[in-house]
Amino acid sequence: MPLKELIDNAHSDRVKRICAISRAKSRGDGRFLVEGPQSVREAVRYAHKSILDIYVLQDAVNSGSNRRYSSVSSGGPIEVIAKIVDESLKNNCYVHPATAEVMRKISTDCQGIVALCDSKVLDEEFSKEFNKIGKISEIDEISEIEKEVGDDAKSCNNKDILIASCWQVRDPGNAGAIIRVADVAGCNAVVFVDDCVSRFNSKLVRSSAGSLFHLPVVKMSENEWFDWAKNAKIKVIAADIYGTENKKPKSFARVLDSFRNEFNIASNNVSNAHNIASNNTSNNTSNNPSNIASNIAILFGNEARGLPQEVLNKVDEISVIPIYGKAESMNLATSAAVMLMGLAMSSHERKMGI
Repeated sequence: MPLKELIDNAHSDRVKRICAISRAKSRGDGRFLVEGPQSVREAVRYAHKSILDIYVLQDAVNSGSNRRYSSVSSGGPIEVIAKIVDESLKNNCYVHPATAEVMRKISTDCQGIVALCDSKVLDEEFSKEFNKIGKISEIDEISEIEKEVGDDAKSCNNKDILIASCWQVRDPGNAGAIIRVADVAGCNAVVFVDDCVSRFNSKLVRSSAGSLFHLPVVKMSENEWFDWAKNAKIKVIAADIYGTENKKPKSFARVLDSFRNEFNIASNNVSNAHNIASNNTSNNTSNNPSNIASNIAILFGNEARGLPQEVLNKVDEISVIPIYGKAESMNLATSAAVMLMGLAMSSHERKMGI
């Protein structure tokens, strides 16, 4: 039965093992903690297969027909947590009621609920979803897209592919914030390139505010990333101030203008290709549906060092956010928000004819 017995010993071996997970820099067994009502709720809704156990303040668990609703001392309302418990039990997650002392021992940031998850299971789901993006980008014919990936093509073949990629990003707060912004912007994925912070770092999970469970967040080496982007026909734009001798950075405003122009051309090509396909006409046409939209990945660099010349030489384009005031620069997460949301809003406004 998913609902387990009350845990009331803060010094038990089980509690000690859970506490060790949050302290460890990396775990070979792939377990990680998800803390707080918002993040646990999103894990339950979108990634419940990865959940091993849920630990929750005992007041939030049904006791017969009498559930007590009051405020958790740490600030999270019991009623909100109780609803998450109900949803967890419906998804057959193991739920362990615990005393307030035990919950404080497990995490001082949990606000009454913690989930123990398996990163290996989540990573498998990430890989499946990420591979679909590559297939949709690679396949040229609309009929072949629908045959290969089914309903996924219907939702993606008229949508710009937008990916946030991070090279050697080390700060978990920045990385989590980028995942959250990528989610808000409707990105298809987030790619951690080369030696980045762990995607399942506890601070990263908290700062992503549940967005970690909404879109694939994958890890790739530098060569793997550029090979994948090339094969998937994804244009990689580096966010960099200086550029290289041969590639000077364009103002991000100019990139947005170029994005609009490319989309208008691609939209006309797709419209023609759909008409040809629907009339059972020969598919030998220069109007290639692989250009259905402007498929872009923004590559952000390390917080302190940015992107090195050898990486910049591999990208298709370099862009810089213009600064109109006296500040020298913006931090990484803010830059990501400006660029990803700029591209996302431009895409949606064009499709709505604004």
